[in-house]
Amino acid sequence: MNWEAIGAIGETLGAAGVIVTLVYLALQIRLSNRDAEAASFKNTLALSISSFHEMIKGENGDVIMNGLLDYDDLAGREKLVFDNVMNSWFTVIASALFARERDLVDDEGTENLSYLLRTRFFPYSGIHAWWSESKEMFRPEARRWFEQEMSKADMESDFYGIRSVD
Repeated sequence: MNWEAIGAIGETLGAAGVIVTLVYLALQIRLSNRDAEAASFKNTLALSISSFHEMIKGENGDVIMNGLLDYDDLAGREKLVFDNVMNSWFTVIASALFARERDLVDDEGTENLSYLLRTRFFPYSGIHAWWSESKEMFRPEARRWFEQEMSKADMESDFYGIRSVD
């Protein structure tokens, strides 16, 4: 066997080693992305649950219901509570949207949030009044998404049964 044949065999083995290494790295990146997606989903879920607990804790539930009906009628502590709870909740959702843009969460998670907002919050005029005063705190992409979802809401819906019946 001559040196040229040995060199060719060495180059072939080296190329095969590079290919195997690249395949291994691709698999590791895929696994790492799945782990990041799972962590992002868990974080969003935990923050969502925490925000919901704040909404219903103590007197906050009544404040939230009153604010959903008429945000402009809130004053002092009530406005502070409503603003902080809604800001927290919308920030959680904006974070989920940001994670979706980075492919850290799938579309199903944000579709679930979209449904929740369209059926539980967006049918009430108070949330629209709050949003008009608060939307500048959010990234333009999140603002567009929230406004798109608000436009899909059935404004006659009353999920919580809090509108007065005349």
